[in-house]
Amino acid sequence: MADPTHPQVYLLSDGTGITAETLARTLLTQFDDLIPRWHLKPFVRSLEQMEALFEQMRTGPQPALVVATFAAAELRTMLQRCPVPVLDIFSDHLEQLEGVFERTAHSVSGRAHGIGDVARYDRRIEALNFTLAHDDGLATGDIGRAEVVLMGVSRSGKTPTCLYLAMNYGMFAANYPLIPEDMTGDTRLPDSLRGLRGRLLGLVISPERLAQIREGRRPGSRYASLAQCRSECTAIDEFLYRERIPRLEVTHLSVEEIATRVRGELG
Repeated sequence: MADPTHPQVYLLSDGTGITAETLARTLLTQFDDLIPRWHLKPFVRSLEQMEALFEQMRTGPQPALVVATFAAAELRTMLQRCPVPVLDIFSDHLEQLEGVFERTAHSVSGRAHGIGDVARYDRRIEALNFTLAHDDGLATGDIGRAEVVLMGVSRSGKTPTCLYLAMNYGMFAANYPLIPEDMTGDTRLPDSLRGLRGRLLGLVISPERLAQIREGRRPGSRYASLAQCRSECTAIDEFLYRERIPRLEVTHLSVEEIATRVRGELG
């Protein structure tokens, strides 16, 4: 039986499918009453694979939709036989780009998320290794290489944001946890961070949201209590003000949004 609130969304690609999934999820966030069933189908590179997928769509639940990012021209052509509606990202835009640039696209699979630019790829791997080594203040000997150091209370989003910056932008990102003892009285910045003015950024979060996040990690603990979260949030506000460190409010932001705003803060 058709269930319009649970559409089947097939993400087809001759590469990783990351582009198709990102676009599809972004578009469908505009429909509050939909709960899609996602079917990621990466590395589809033969007509036989396509035929098998079409059969799955014909016999599967409805409604259904295909979001496709095929670089290969023969696979894009075959989409015309698809039994359900299709958003063909490449076909919809490549012809227009060919007209703008006055040249023909190469239609090579896997370029968007392959190694591609080797120097950029190597930079991302080096940045990721740096970020992992400097998570929660684990290493400070070469902290001067950091392009950004995020500071904040535990569970304010420092680690996932640093990893996102490293993996997507090749940024050397480190994070430094601030525990209550770091923020009492006239405590100052650690010596290892004093020379990094302009690269320090504080992440601040509401006590209520912080308590909710911590409760999921350590239910019923003092660590997750609203009183403890309020105390730490007040302390970090005072610390950041005292040290004149810029702050970013992250209570209602996703990791992607935090990372984008961090880059904006750094110019």
